[in-house]
Amino acid sequence: MATVRIKRLTLTDFKGVRNGEYVFSNNTKISAANGLGKTTIATAWYWLTMDKDYDLKSNPNVRPNGMEECIPRVDLVLDIDGKEITVTKSQKTLKSKPDSKGIVKITSSNTYEINSVPKTERDFRDYLEDEGINWDLFLALSHPNVFTGQKSSDMRKILFKMASEKSDLDIANMKSDTIDIAALLSQGYKLEEIEAMHKASKKKAEAQVRDIPNQIIGMEKSKVDYDTAELELQKSVIEEQIAEKENMLSDAESTLSKHQELTDKIMELKFQMNSIQQQAQDKLNNERRSIQNKIDIAEKDFHTAVQRHNMIELDIKRLGDYIKRRDQERAELGKEYNRNVNKKFDDSKWTFPKDSTLCPTCGRAYDSQKIQELRSDFEIRKKQAAEDFDKRRQDTLDDLISRGNDLKRESAEKAKELDAKKAELEQIKADKIRFNKEQTEETKKLSELPERIDLSGNQEYEMLENQAARLEEILSSMNDGATYRSSLKNELDSLRHDLSEVEKQIAVAGRNLEIDEQIADLQKKQREYEQAKADSEKILDQLDTLSKRKNELLVDEINQHFEVVKWILFDYQKNGNYKETCIPAVLSDAGELTKWEDMNGGLKVKVRLDICYSLQKFFGMYYPVFLDEAAEVNDWNIPRNDNTQLIALNVTTDKELKVEGM
Repeated sequence: MATVRIKRLTLTDFKGVRNGEYVFSNNTKISAANGLGKTTIATAWYWLTMDKDYDLKSNPNVRPNGMEECIPRVDLVLDIDGKEITVTKSQKTLKSKPDSKGIVKITSSNTYEINSVPKTERDFRDYLEDEGINWDLFLALSHPNVFTGQKSSDMRKILFKMASEKSDLDIANMKSDTIDIAALLSQGYKLEEIEAMHKASKKKAEAQVRDIPNQIIGMEKSKVDYDTAELELQKSVIEEQIAEKENMLSDAESTLSKHQELTDKIMELKFQMNSIQQQAQDKLNNERRSIQNKIDIAEKDFHTAVQRHNMIELDIKRLGDYIKRRDQERAELGKEYNRNVNKKFDDSKWTFPKDSTLCPTCGRAYDSQKIQELRSDFEIRKKQAAEDFDKRRQDTLDDLISRGNDLKRESAEKAKELDAKKAELEQIKADKIRFNKEQTEETKKLSELPERIDLSGNQEYEMLENQAARLEEILSSMNDGATYRSSLKNELDSLRHDLSEVEKQIAVAGRNLEIDEQIADLQKKQREYEQAKADSEKILDQLDTLSKRKNELLVDEINQHFEVVKWILFDYQKNGNYKETCIPAVLSDAGELTKWEDMNGGLKVKVRLDICYSLQKFFGMYYPVFLDEAAEVNDWNIPRNDNTQLIALNVTTDKELKVEGM
């Protein structure tokens, strides 16, 4: 346990204080009008201990304005568990030599002393840590605004230290509905790791479950509609016919060489004719495919533009509605501004009561001096009331102006976005016209091209055709069996061609079996991913259950350490989902719970002090607490703690700063 109290504070050239010495009681009130140094005293304490000002800005400027050469210094006499310690911190300015551009760099260097012995910053902090100051908890325990200003997760880490230690594994083993989490924890995983792993697993499984059906559809479309049994039967019949024709051809091998040469020549001519025809047909097909590709691209671009056109029209309507709503809100703010700008202080309620000049006991009139004092006091209160009214009215006007400017800025930003959308819409309209025109033009070109090539005007083809016809005429006049043999060969060629086509179809049909196997594999993977998704969802649900159980177990135990605050460690969202929180609340005598965001300034002061006092009591570390919002609560209503030194900063009309016991 460590109890730290400030006995005396001396400031030298520190911010707005040239020289100042202040003596503190167990509970101290510092009073003055604004700008006379109340917060400066608090800043001196936090600057010396944490190198921050009261607003928690790091490395603050503590030099008086216009006095860069001076050395700010803070001397502090502390009482730590009855032991008096003097600590000092000062700041020197170091200037570098001008560089090649004449620029001088200015840096600050802090020096430290304990009981007049110079210390490095590290030794300074180590010494005070040995005396009982825990630097990790110091701000949370001594500054009323620190704890509630943290993230919920950071507040929860500190609060959970106030409950009896139950490991996540212990809590998971309490009930069977978190048995899977218990198994993972026993393997060494942490809750954050389990959550991250299964969120990633669920996301991956959802993506696969969504994509695999589309893959299956694509593979089904790639299958061909062939009857394999029928094709095998056709193949067998053709093979029998080929064998029969080959036997017949073998018996007709008495053909003369001249007949063979003539036949070969005819075949060569026809081969050349086929080659010319095929090349011409390929050229035509390539041209048709090129045009069809342009048609497909134009059609796709047109449909994409139509979809984009519809989306932008929706965006334009949404932006227009948004701007209209913001303009209506601005108009309402303007009306509210006009209602407030002409409000005047009603001094009719502030008439000096004549009966106040009479003694309530004897009924006699006070003497003139007493009456003048009463009138003077009444006028001061009346003037203060008028000033308070003007301040509230001006605050209201400033707020309305600020909100109006925000709405105006939002409307202007959305208006720019609306103009951009309109410009984009016009461009898309032009694109639609262009794509439609391209599609029409290319479709016309395609319709003008024949599907089959016409070689009637090809001189080379006609010449070969005429030569082949003459040779065939000669061949037909020869009665030597050549015609019969040639007929057999032609029939064989035709049969072999038919056999090749059938074999190709059988090979393609065989691909269907591979596709079916791949589809079966994908369906199996889909079931596996669906199960993985369900397993991850189960783990994530158990994590929520564990978190809820943990919070329910610990919240009552944590709340026992606080006098005023009741912590809300979990809540339910509008959709019913469980959510971890860390919200301070106060339970009234009537049983009504007021959350932090609904508290007034005075209640928040009590909550902040209760947090500081309770944390100090639990950790056994009592540090001075500077309260810069003391004006929110009456002196008699400010919570106090016997072990904690409270230093309240109070705004008054005093022209000089006063430090006194409270």
